[in-house]
Amino acid sequence: MKMLIYLLKISCTVLLFISFSCSTYKSIQLQVLKPAKIKIPGNINKILLINHAVLRKSTFKSQEDKTIKNENNDSIRTSEYFNGLCDILSNSPRFETFNEIPIYINKLNYNDRFKSLEWQVIEKLCKDSSADAAIVLENFQVIYSPKVPLHYYEDYGYLKGTLEMDNSALWKIYVPSNSKIEDDFLETDTLYWDGYGNDEPQVLEQLPDLNDAVYQSCFYAGKKYGQRIAQTWETRNRYVIYCNNKDFKMAYMLAIQDKWEEAIELWKKYPYGRRKRLAAFAAYNLAVASETLDHIDLALDWASKSYFLDNNTFVENYINILEKRKVDKDIIEDQFK
Repeated sequence: MKMLIYLLKISCTVLLFISFSCSTYKSIQLQVLKPAKIKIPGNINKILLINHAVLRKSTFKSQEDKTIKNENNDSIRTSEYFNGLCDILSNSPRFETFNEIPIYINKLNYNDRFKSLEWQVIEKLCKDSSADAAIVLENFQVIYSPKVPLHYYEDYGYLKGTLEMDNSALWKIYVPSNSKIEDDFLETDTLYWDGYGNDEPQVLEQLPDLNDAVYQSCFYAGKKYGQRIAQTWETRNRYVIYCNNKDFKMAYMLAIQDKWEEAIELWKKYPYGRRKRLAAFAAYNLAVASETLDHIDLALDWASKSYFLDNNTFVENYINILEKRKVDKDIIEDQFK
């Protein structure tokens, strides 16, 4: 398993300035690790990806034409599910290795479309690749209306058209060591694309090509399943107080260079001083610094001290954020066991 050291990454790009009298809140960005939606046992580290959703004849359907079309694009469509899934897995610390190009095991006919892989096949494939488990796309379906409905808004004098696409994908995680299906989940979602104009051609030219829309919906569905089983990074904004004080200015310059330990030594001069407002600023900055170093309990202590010194609504909101991060951190640590 990839070693998990911090539950966040730091990117100190200044984005925004919020002024409060002689002080300024300067924004930095953090990459915060979000919990997965379910827990996959911690001994599952090496993953084998298998595409078992392609038939010799396509199951691609539309709402207006329920017949099976003799398409050859199912392998491309299903590959987008795995591209989306791998986009999450490659940026997650959860799993050690996985094959970015899935193994294809085609179903022979339409009657087999709901048939799962046999355990003997799973066991052999996992053994040959030294994988702990296999993530299998068992089935998929994309439903859409090829004729985009148009609606005229008389009050505003324009047409609106919406391309709607329903995407369903059946995923399973097979664990050969105990012959257990760890996850059996039907991922469903609907994507919408809107176009506006004075006439139908103007509306339709704003909508994506139908095949592109299908591929987008498959990619997005793969990402959503990845977020179900793997912890993911999310960008969050935090704010450091910058004021007309030599140490605060120097500490800020150190912070944006990721030299948080050195910045902490400068801010630590002030939380217990006589200047109450400056002490509150320092305590708040120490809370942010502690969070960047993944010390959430310490961050909560400093933020609480800042709020005690100066009942600032901004700091109160930050305390709520830290409390949620503490809960998430406990969940993540449990998910890695």
